[in-house]
Amino acid sequence: MRSKIIAILVMFTALGASAQSLFWDSSDPDKAVTLGSRLGWNFASMAGKGSGMYDGRKAIALGAAVDVNLIKSFSINTGLYFTMKGASVDFERQVDDMMGMKAKGTMAVNFLEVPVYASYHLRFTPDSDLQIFAGPYFGVGVYGKAGVKMRDMENYEQDKVNLFGKNNLGFNRWQAGIGLGMSYTHENRYVVGWQYQWGVSDVAELMDNQWNCFQLSIGYNF
Repeated sequence: MRSKIIAILVMFTALGASAQSLFWDSSDPDKAVTLGSRLGWNFASMAGKGSGMYDGRKAIALGAAVDVNLIKSFSINTGLYFTMKGASVDFERQVDDMMGMKAKGTMAVNFLEVPVYASYHLRFTPDSDLQIFAGPYFGVGVYGKAGVKMRDMENYEQDKVNLFGKNNLGFNRWQAGIGLGMSYTHENRYVVGWQYQWGVSDVAELMDNQWNCFQLSIGYNF
């Protein structure tokens, strides 16, 4: 009986150690820094007042990921990313009550972004884990164009304005927000993930709107 009790205690101790290793492992990481590349598909939108009149923009995001591993179960995710965001609006007006003129307004803005995410690692096996991350990101606009395309029965006209130039119409080049997401890494190499970004900076000085973005991504760690 005594030997059976000892065997049961040993089994529960082993199970407890295994569970602790799965949910929280404070041992030293295998690598201090993990570098990788990422390619994503953005579904960007404009939030805030009157945002319902705008359609989103589908575009890409790409960049270099840097994972600073503090322990096996916790790291800081950062890097440098090129992300495309924007919005568009369709409207129609009548000219002289005779000829219908269609117009479409678009805003295309691209940013260089640096996230600073706290990342929790749930390790299923020694070479695969699930990361759950959240934190702030900071961006600077490197390209921004707003244009209006007008088309009637015979003519087609287009006009564009540089949103980050000298006459930027009050558009904010510097942006910040909060990101939340997760990613799965297989064989310590192949990564699939998603994240959502809530912008906290206004798109422009006279607009109570922010850039939001849902992103799906794939990646490779070196």
